[in-house]
Amino acid sequence: MNRRACAAVAGSFGMGLLLLAAGCANLRPRVAAVPAQPTWQGRLAVSVAGEPPQAFSASFVLTGSASQGTLTLSSVLGTSVATLRWDANGATLMTPQQVQKFASVDDMVVYSVGTPLPMIALFGWLQGEATPVPGWQLDLQSRAQGRIKAWRLAPDAAAEIKIILDPG
Repeated sequence: MNRRACAAVAGSFGMGLLLLAAGCANLRPRVAAVPAQPTWQGRLAVSVAGEPPQAFSASFVLTGSASQGTLTLSSVLGTSVATLRWDANGATLMTPQQVQKFASVDDMVVYSVGTPLPMIALFGWLQGEATPVPGWQLDLQSRAQGRIKAWRLAPDAAAEIKIILDPG
């Protein structure tokens, strides 16, 4: 075969592969639209009295509900600190160092923070609902400005949650 014939065959072969690839690309199954889940983002600060006292603050993105959701925490510089995921089957805490599994979101929160926090009520609070939690006080007076504050005054387990939501 001469050079022109080889070039023509190679060109035809290349064009055929390109058409085949384009045809296959159109055969991908369509992904059903996932219903939009509630999402909140902003800054979160948690402090817990104890020995030793604990406190942390982070930027956050929270998606989902009390029964199934994801909470991503980032440092001030935008570095991922942790991702928490939960559903009816349990909860997972992912950090840059490790992945840990828990029986429930409540177990994961106690491990992470050192005390129970009202995760179920938190979703109501974010929506501006004064969901009561025994032992906790709630301040939603500045909710319209994106500020939520809750605290537990129990001497052996005092805790405070402050949330500042991003506008939008």
